[in-house]
Amino acid sequence: MAISSLAGRLSRAAGVSGSTNSGLSRNALAAKVQANIDVILYPLDDEHKAAAAREVPNPNDALSAASASAATAFVDDSSKPNPFAGLSREQLSTISNDESGTFTINEKRAAFTQAYDEQQAWRSKVVEQAMREWNETGKQTEFFKQVRAHFLELPQLEQVLYPANHANDLAAKIGMDASILGPLAASGLRAAAFPA
Repeated sequence: MAISSLAGRLSRAAGVSGSTNSGLSRNALAAKVQANIDVILYPLDDEHKAAAAREVPNPNDALSAASASAATAFVDDSSKPNPFAGLSREQLSTISNDESGTFTINEKRAAFTQAYDEQQAWRSKVVEQAMREWNETGKQTEFFKQVRAHFLELPQLEQVLYPANHANDLAAKIGMDASILGPLAASGLRAAAFPA
């Protein structure tokens, strides 16, 4: 029952998002996604938190209300469980970019936070592997292959936040066998692979 309720909510949110995003240029879509992020990462002061907590999902059935309540509890105290842990990146993106009112702002924030935390954990792991690769081979070829593969698996609404030529730039670094880049420090690797 809970799974079918979430599936229905995801389907409704994806349908609205698909229709409102179709026809947008890449830059317009990136600006829209960034504007949404700015809204859901509202200041965590009492006034903003109270306003967000009053928001209800649509429809406001028992399971949706429970999800919204769990998200509010997580936003209030990040040591509480994130109700969206375990969802795919595509599902997290659908929730965080919902325009249908199906998910509350706190649900959107919880989904965004889950995706962000997963991305940061992945980045730390891949940079550590890259440093090991450099120490063993003097190259970062496998690092850039992993970064490119990961990028291509990201939801479209995450990909648009990177430069338009990001995948091609990574492919060029792979083609160079990444040996000419030299022994980049972890911050340099991050900058080369994860532009702001």
